[in-house]
Amino acid sequence: MRKTSISLLRPGMVLAKPVYGPDGQLWLNAGVELRSNYIASLWRTGIPFVYISDPLLGDAVVAEVISEETRRQAVKILKETLSSTKANTFRQVTPLVNNRFSFIVEKMVQEVLENKDIVVNLADIRDADDYTFLHSVNVCVLTLLAGAEFGLSRSQLGDMGVGALLHDMGKIWIDDEILKKKGSLTPEEFAEIKKHPSFGHEILSAQANISPDSVKIVMQHHERCDGSGYPYQLTTEEIHPYARLAMVVDVYDALTSDRPYRDSMKPHQAIEMITASCEIYDNDMVTSFLLHLAAYPVGSAVRLSSGDLALVVKNRKGVPLRPVVRVCKDGDGFLYAEPFDIDLTDRLDLVITDVLSDKERQLELPLPGN
Repeated sequence: MRKTSISLLRPGMVLAKPVYGPDGQLWLNAGVELRSNYIASLWRTGIPFVYISDPLLGDAVVAEVISEETRRQAVKILKETLSSTKANTFRQVTPLVNNRFSFIVEKMVQEVLENKDIVVNLADIRDADDYTFLHSVNVCVLTLLAGAEFGLSRSQLGDMGVGALLHDMGKIWIDDEILKKKGSLTPEEFAEIKKHPSFGHEILSAQANISPDSVKIVMQHHERCDGSGYPYQLTTEEIHPYARLAMVVDVYDALTSDRPYRDSMKPHQAIEMITASCEIYDNDMVTSFLLHLAAYPVGSAVRLSSGDLALVVKNRKGVPLRPVVRVCKDGDGFLYAEPFDIDLTDRLDLVITDVLSDKERQLELPLPGN
C-alpha cells in the first residue's frame, strides 16, 4: 500500500485501507475502486491522505500495533471523557477513569504486549478538529510500546497508559483560537498554552482512582532533562521515568503531524532532531523508543547513494535507518524489468540519500488509475 495525498488521487485507484469518519463510521472499504464522486467527497471531508494499493508493493506487509477497532474505540472514549470533564465543574468528583476507560487502556496494553516486536510504519489519517484525541491515542500506544522494553508489569503499563492517554487533557481549558492558531503564538498566548500541564494536574489530582504515576505524566511531559521545560524547569532526576519517556513520544508524534502553523516532518527528520538533542531527553528512553520506529515507513520512495530509486518494503526492530528496499528504477531513470530487493543491513556501502515527496513519487512511479 502507498500513502497518497488526496490531491493526487485519480479515478481507477484502489483503496488499500478502509476510510473511517470522525465517529468511527465506515465511509469507504478496502478494495473499493475510486470514482470521481468518491474523490470529491474525500476532498470535502478534509482528510489529507488515504492508502492506495500499489502493485510494486503487493507483498509488503504492514502490521499494526493495535487494531483499527481498538484505536477508534480509544479515540471515542477519550473524546467523551474530555467533553464530559469540560462540561462539568473544574474539580468534578465523577471518576474520569470509569469501567469503559479502564477497559480500553487494558485492551491497548494487551495488544501492545502481543505486538511488542512490531515496527511502527504508518502515520494516522489526521483530522484537524480531532488532533488532540488522535495525538493522545498515538502517544499512549507508542509510550506503551517503548515502556514494554523495560519489563514493566501490566499494572505499571496500565498506569503509564492512563497518564499517556490523558497527558494533554489540560488543553480543554485552553481557548481553541490559541490551539488552532495559524502562525506564531504571541508571548501571552504561549504562556497560556504552558498552563495545560498544571490544569491537567489539578483535574486529576482530585481523582482518587488515578495513580500518582499517571498524574506525573500529565504534569511533567513538557519538562526537559536540562531544565529548559515547563512548568517547573525540572531536571532529569526530578522528572518521573514515565514522563521522561512520554516527553520523547509526545515530541515525535507532534513533529510528524500537520499543525495549523507548520507542515509535518518526515519520520527520519523527526528522529534526527530528537537524537541531536541528547542533552534535552533521557538517552535510555530515546533508545527504547527508537527501537520501534521506522525512519522510512513501508511504501516510502527513496533515492539510494547508487542513484537508484527504490520503495521501502520492510522494516525491522532496532535498525530504523536500514530497511529492506525494492529497487525499481536506475540512476538514469530507466525502470528495471524485474524490480529486486536489497536489505540495507547487508549493504553498508549503500545509504538512503533522499526521500521523495508524494508528488515526486507519483511522477517517478505512478500508481494505476486514469
